[in-house]
Amino acid sequence: MKLVVVGINHQNTPLVIREKGAFLNRALNEGIRALLKEDAIAEVIILSTCNRSEIYVSTRNENAAGEILTQFYLNKKSEALAPYLFVKKGRAALVHLYEVVTGLDSMILGEDQILGQVKDALEKSQAIKGCGKYLTKMFREAITFTKKVKTQYKISETPLSLSSTAVKHIKRQYPQDYGNKKILIIGSGKMGILALRYMKAEGFQNPYMTNRTFHNMDECEAIHENVQMVHYEKRYDIIPEMDVIITATASPHVILKVEAMPKRIKPLTIIDLALPRDVEEAMGTMDGIELLTIDHFKEMMDETMVYRQKIAKKIAIEIEAEIDGLLLWITHAKVDNMVGDLNQTSRKLADETITTLCEHLELTKKQEDYLSKIVRSKFREMVMSPIKQLKSLNSEEEILGIEKTVTYLFSEKPQKALSGDEKDDDTAVV
Repeated sequence: MKLVVVGINHQNTPLVIREKGAFLNRALNEGIRALLKEDAIAEVIILSTCNRSEIYVSTRNENAAGEILTQFYLNKKSEALAPYLFVKKGRAALVHLYEVVTGLDSMILGEDQILGQVKDALEKSQAIKGCGKYLTKMFREAITFTKKVKTQYKISETPLSLSSTAVKHIKRQYPQDYGNKKILIIGSGKMGILALRYMKAEGFQNPYMTNRTFHNMDECEAIHENVQMVHYEKRYDIIPEMDVIITATASPHVILKVEAMPKRIKPLTIIDLALPRDVEEAMGTMDGIELLTIDHFKEMMDETMVYRQKIAKKIAIEIEAEIDGLLLWITHAKVDNMVGDLNQTSRKLADETITTLCEHLELTKKQEDYLSKIVRSKFREMVMSPIKQLKSLNSEEEILGIEKTVTYLFSEKPQKALSGDEKDDDTAVV
């Protein structure tokens, strides 16, 4: 089984294009189910965040899977994604996964939030049986590795995310009296809750919060004792009082529109952390309003950036070593697959033989049971020696060579002799 990832991210894709490639919950589940119907795709995980939209699959045919995923994005999302889509296969795909999970591929180097987003992506796929042992193994190993290096290099002592960076930006914007500024957070999901936590830690005294539902009001009040909950329908009413608005909802539609904005008597900063965006783009052209989106934070370097750039190089080296070990596991997993295939073939042939014999012989129930026992035993005995030989293999080269032979000999479809190119493609280990 091999790993392929296709997608877009903040590295070279404008925000307006990333919006077109985003997957909300329902679309994400539908996408996984649709891709699993493809013969070339065995498992699927979709990772969709404000900075990326990526589809990871396990496959036996890298080229076919890459083409399927590319066309899926173009047909189901938008043809505008075409110039920005990347395709990574094999080891390159695995390195990319580790760089994503550790935050090395994030807009804010080493950020924390991506780790939780990757966990969520894995769990969502597992919930609808979208992934099996290969993708589960790869993602869990990447998650475990990330936890280890964050502890080793003390990254967790300096929490980083778009939410924390937004709060620090506000603090820098109002260095003298930031604690007294009135700030409205729209959205009480993970990013909104994080923003509230950072505001508490940084000493902001006047947070307001609103969401379509008040399901986690108690949690918000426990985080910040001064937080004032506002009914969502009245969000425009309190805007004239606000100095800053942070939006971070999962809404597929704009929630702040120019036409509904009330008159204001003081400047307003709006920080839109959502994808798709929460705030109408034209809001940024209104007098007295500064509109910042997630892409503005590419230029906002904090005081720990130099340190994180230094340790990122060390983590990148460790990723390569970690992947060497994971690839070895994947190679040896091929033995389990071959053993399973031999056992399955043995059982299938035994059942077919028993059925044929029983149809042509007049046997009692007792005789049929005895015949079934003998036939199954003999067919099982027939594959025992090959299975023992397979389990004794230790060399990666031997395992890959035997897999090629077994596939060639036991395939139900006639196969021609393998060319050099086909050998190179099929013997890739991921």
